[in-house]
Amino acid sequence: MPSMVIRVKVDRQGRMVLPKWLRQELGADPGELALQRTPEGVLLSAVTPAAQVEVAPDGLPSLRLGRTVTNDEVLEGIDAERSNR
Repeated sequence: MPSMVIRVKVDRQGRMVLPKWLRQELGADPGELALQRTPEGVLLSAVTPAAQVEVAPDGLPSLRLGRTVTNDEVLEGIDAERSNR
């Protein structure tokens, strides 16, 4: 991705709001982001959350591992594993 500058406002309490597209790209749900100093500046990355089971819009359980894993993906993975036996 080409380098770009994004300006955000910081309020008196030190909070800043990241643009929605950037939060989505980072997979940053409400919670924590990791900031790390680098020789080039500061690296911002999403903290890998612990796995969570959620109910998907279709009513089936889904496992969230930094992104939502759908039931179809799980079934495909099971089928692929079975075919390797």
